[in-house]
Amino acid sequence: MGVEQNPTSTLCETLQKYVRDGVVPKGVDQKLLKEFDASGILLEGLKVLEVAAESCRSEVPQIISFLKEKGKASGQAVILHLGVASNRDHISLECRGVNEATFRVPDVRGFQCCAEPVVANSPPVIFSSLRLPEILAELHDRGVKSEISTDAGRFLCNYVFFQSLNAARPFEIPVLFVHVPLFKDMDQATQVVALLCLFIAIARQLQDAPPSIPPPSARPLG
Repeated sequence: MGVEQNPTSTLCETLQKYVRDGVVPKGVDQKLLKEFDASGILLEGLKVLEVAAESCRSEVPQIISFLKEKGKASGQAVILHLGVASNRDHISLECRGVNEATFRVPDVRGFQCCAEPVVANSPPVIFSSLRLPEILAELHDRGVKSEISTDAGRFLCNYVFFQSLNAARPFEIPVLFVHVPLFKDMDQATQVVALLCLFIAIARQLQDAPPSIPPPSARPLG
């Protein structure tokens, strides 16, 4: 369902201003920004999709075509979607998309469905090919409040996630959907930091870099 202030729009705009115009995000450590800049990550798109199934069906093939035309469909590109989960206070890495759409309310174009397949004649479930436990461990090492989620819902977040997972499979392009909380539960600067850390962790995995080394444990022995 929609929310009055969707953080994903603001996050995309903030990242876009940084990578395209050099506008430094407020509250983000310069060391992290330098690490991101040195990683070779190229953020493309940063587009806010209309909250409609029809838009998902039309935009996903365009994303795949863009990656193919740019020669980025060789395992060194990732499709990453963002959505808001208003009942969470942490970053959620969705591990799977489900081939079922149940819209309890119509989308912005009036479309509504119940227990219909997202993509006909496709698997019931498709998992992200990224090694999410390694990425989650690195996020935790960096102090990012995050989890791996097994339920992206059955509304448009899951809809675009499954569409992308299904379309990207023939090209072996990893796909990830990330749910973010409202800014009242995790402020904007914290979420920007979380996303930059996530991008770096994903890039390290694609580059076959060693996993991050955890800091000394604060837990008692035993």
